[in-house]
Amino acid sequence: LALIISVVFSTNRSNSFKEIYKYITGLLLFTIAASLTYKDRMHIINTLVYAGFIISLLAIYQYFFGFRHLLNYATKTNITDSFALDYIASRRVYFPFVTPNTLAGYLAMIIPLTLLHKNRIWFIITLSFGLLLTKSLSAFLSLFLALVIYFYLQGKLEKKKIIFLVALLAIISSVFIIRSTAQKQHLKPIFSTIMRLNYWKDTLKIIKANPLTGIGLGNFNLPQTRYSHNSYLQIGAEMGIMGIISILCLVISILKSCLKAIKNSSYKNQVAILITANTVFLIHNLLDFSFFLPEAVYIWWLVLGMIIFKKGEYNNCNTNL
Repeated sequence: LALIISVVFSTNRSNSFKEIYKYITGLLLFTIAASLTYKDRMHIINTLVYAGFIISLLAIYQYFFGFRHLLNYATKTNITDSFALDYIASRRVYFPFVTPNTLAGYLAMIIPLTLLHKNRIWFIITLSFGLLLTKSLSAFLSLFLALVIYFYLQGKLEKKKIIFLVALLAIISSVFIIRSTAQKQHLKPIFSTIMRLNYWKDTLKIIKANPLTGIGLGNFNLPQTRYSHNSYLQIGAEMGIMGIISILCLVISILKSCLKAIKNSSYKNQVAILITANTVFLIHNLLDFSFFLPEAVYIWWLVLGMIIFKKGEYNNCNTNL
């Protein structure tokens, strides 16, 4: 209903019709994933892990070889834009996505899924290395908070888990220090923080002006950016209050029902991992815009759908990995 209202009252219906397919496709993927058997879900999870592994290899390749090719290309084509050259010089990997933060959010969402694979260690190492090369603080913070939730769902917080979380905090601190020592002001974390705060301030003005219907799907556009860098605020700006409430209610109701259903289930660990991957995406979108990128959000819709199981399936499925 919120989608329909957003299109009907859109300030530019052409843009809205072009954008609505992302939501329709996502909801279809969600519905299909929710109807799959346990075996099919494991096949999809393994496929997502393999795809994440390949993408992390592409990112690692970019770090060691890709930026050199980019600099050579910039030299041959006489590209002198200082921002572009500084961006390349920072060597924050993003291939094959559009920004380092988008790639990082994707890898951080896939990493929890590797825990369901029998050869998990090799996938975890490779994906984590790719994530590290993005130097994305928002993705690392999202993964840290999601893992805290995962360890909580597992029960007792053991000493090795605490050590792991402390080590992850140390990595986050190291990345922050490294990025803070950049010579160019626009490459420092404080610059990104200030810009995001400005984007959020402008987005809130749009929401205040169009609280009920929003400005319409695909119509969000600020002078300096196409995205608000907070997906929830941008959803509110485009779809109005009903839009953001409907999506949050959908997610919260699913998570609450699953947590209740697996309370005394032997399948608790598997669903906890899916919830963790889901949580990474949700937290990361407080600071980024991957919700509006099909290559990232479609994975999220699949993961959200796979959390849902038919009645009785929790205790009947085979949990041998």
